[in-house]
Amino acid sequence: MAARLVMVTLARAFDAGERAEEAGQIEFAIALDPQGHPDVQAWIDDPAPWPARRLTPGAAEQTGDVAHDEEGWQLRFFTDAGQERDVPVHRICHIEGGLRPGEVLTLRAPDGEEAAWRVVEVRPSSA
Repeated sequence: MAARLVMVTLARAFDAGERAEEAGQIEFAIALDPQGHPDVQAWIDDPAPWPARRLTPGAAEQTGDVAHDEEGWQLRFFTDAGQERDVPVHRICHIEGGLRPGEVLTLRAPDGEEAAWRVVEVRPSSA
């Protein structure tokens, strides 16, 4: 059975002007529990991938998915078809406050660099 998903949009937090615009946005579909936290059981039970995409001005859209493992939630962005298995992950950290507009979370890139991202929108997903 497919999970009831919402689409979460992130924008860089604490970056001003051009730097924030250059970072673009990240959108991903995810199921949330009643408190607004990601629902692990819904991810386990849903056979369909939960889509993600990164939109950066002047660059091609990167598509990917949302995944969960023993270390927590992650976003994977694919550059080549069939790359799903070995793509480096972006870890979603510090989501204790849930995924609601205004909340700030940390994304840890594959190289270990961390950046703060703000939830700017949560809406029903068509995924």
